[in-house]
Amino acid sequence: MATFELTTHPLAFAHMEGGVKTVFVMPWSTPLSVMSSGDRIEFDDLGSISIGMVKRYPSLDELLEAEGFVNVVPEADDPDHAARLLRTSPGWNQTAERSNGVLAFRVRWAKRKA
Repeated sequence: MATFELTTHPLAFAHMEGGVKTVFVMPWSTPLSVMSSGDRIEFDDLGSISIGMVKRYPSLDELLEAEGFVNVVPEADDPDHAARLLRTSPGWNQTAERSNGVLAFRVRWAKRKA
């Protein structure tokens, strides 16, 4: 089991902690591509999630369709709105997304830092 450090929006972490958001998404990158089931992602001072599954998709639109946009961005009204929210979030690399696709990390459980 490895631990990786990333950032996320506090609302996204709260949704993962509450079991509403079950898929964390990032554009594909070499460091993220080595993550696997059982690994942990630490989010700054928010807390951590345990990864249950990692799957690569050729595009964000395909990921949102396959995983269900409400599992990825629960506050979105539809898949287009979910994609806009993700693509405008700080740290989202649209060039990496277009070139390499995206990774879906299924959230097994989330734990807030004490």
